[in-house]
Amino acid sequence: MVNKNTELKKKVIKPKTILVVEDEAPLQDAIKLKMSREGLNYLPATTAEMALTILEKEKPDLIWLDLLMPGMGGFAFLEILRKNPAYRDLPVVIVSVSASPEKIRRAFELNVVDYLVKSHYKLEDIIKRVDNFTSKKV
Repeated sequence: MVNKNTELKKKVIKPKTILVVEDEAPLQDAIKLKMSREGLNYLPATTAEMALTILEKEKPDLIWLDLLMPGMGGFAFLEILRKNPAYRDLPVVIVSVSASPEKIRRAFELNVVDYLVKSHYKLEDIIKRVDNFTSKKV
């Protein structure tokens, strides 16, 4: 006989965890609020260095990465990720103010799953796209 509680536990879906690497505090606050409303776990990092420290302890389902940050930039962070077997296949979505074709090309060469220009999307739409990437195998 199968225990109904055991069956229910199997059906419970673990919330997806997103590591948000973004240096703008007001934007981090808005992202946190909207992600929590969508049932997503939110790990904030205001620098790439902080994100690397978080990755030593946490295994997010996806990284939301800004390119322009103080200290280590987004591309340097992404290169470190792709060289490390533990993070090589971790999905990354770039969310940047830059629409430079060179940056977009470079990002896809580093195996990002999407590149979103902040001014082209509402925050809600960006979060929905990020959530979609955590729901499928990338």
